Amino acid sequence: MATSFRRSRAALKQLEHGESIRTILIALLANLIIAVAKLAAGLITGSTGMLAESAHSFADSLNEVLLAWSLRRARKPPDRRHPLGHGREQFLWALMAAIASFIIGGCFSVGMALYRLMHAGGTEHMLAAWIVLAVSFVAEGISLVQSVRQARADAQEQGHRFWPHLLHSSDPIVRAIVIEDSAAMAGLVLAAGGLLVSAYTGNSTADSIASLMIGVLLAITAFGLARPLADFLIGRSLAPEYLDELRRLVQASPAVAEVLAMQAVYIGPREVIVAAKIRPDSGVSVEEVARAMDELDAALRGASPVVADVYLDLTA
Repeated sequence: MATSFRRSRAALKQLEHGESIRTILIALLANLIIAVAKLAAGLITGSTGMLAESAHSFADSLNEVLLAWSLRRARKPPDRRHPLGHGREQFLWALMAAIASFIIGGCFSVGMALYRLMHAGGTEHMLAAWIVLAVSFVAEGISLVQSVRQARADAQEQGHRFWPHLLHSSDPIVRAIVIEDSAAMAGLVLAAGGLLVSAYTGNSTADSIASLMIGVLLAITAFGLARPLADFLIGRSLAPEYLDELRRLVQASPAVAEVLAMQAVYIGPREVIVAAKIRPDSGVSVEEVARAMDELDAALRGASPVVADVYLDLTA
């Protein structure tokens, strides 16, 4: 049986425009192409840095698949077992993507680097590696431009600055792709540096160290992406300044004597439910209180695009 739960304006707009899906598909296509190219170059040249970058790109590709799956799951309507919808699945699958990046990319890269440091080997046919690195820069750059463009548009729409919005946004998809693409560009720089030093010195140690640094970079990136997701899965509140605005709006109603308690908790990206315990004015009739509560419901949803549903509890 369907429930009467309502979606927020911000969430409905995101579903309608499909910008996140476009960003994911561009990132997935770029990562798949360069992952295969990096793997081929790593096998041809014997470069651990290129193999680490291949693992990096394959991990990012899996991340995009999990993020796309999270969007599909989040679109499911509420049901009796999930009366508030499935929005938090986006946080769950984004967390799984971060864990996959740590295991597939970080652990593999570090393990490969340590093995090569203990069993020294040479690199050869370096031209193939440089061609792949150049192509990878272009592909990752295109993906990064798309993800940054979407993040900037989101920030401007909500009146936020770019970096604070990126770091604190409830939308895990844009943040994940922007940070992953940025880490991918940094990984390419590390791989190129390792290859350059190895070619100059004739020693593969620098290439192995580059692989080690790429693994550490992936581990740090994965932790940085996973940490805020844990807060949203537990039940993160709307930022205090925005919650205070909603509280003042309720308190301003002539039918409200006191707001005893008020919470606004995320139930998905760009969606919060507002719950308030209110003591009504004793001089206001029951009909006037009922009408005021309906007006407050509409006012709260109109005041913030992320308010999905409102629950007001009247108490003496």
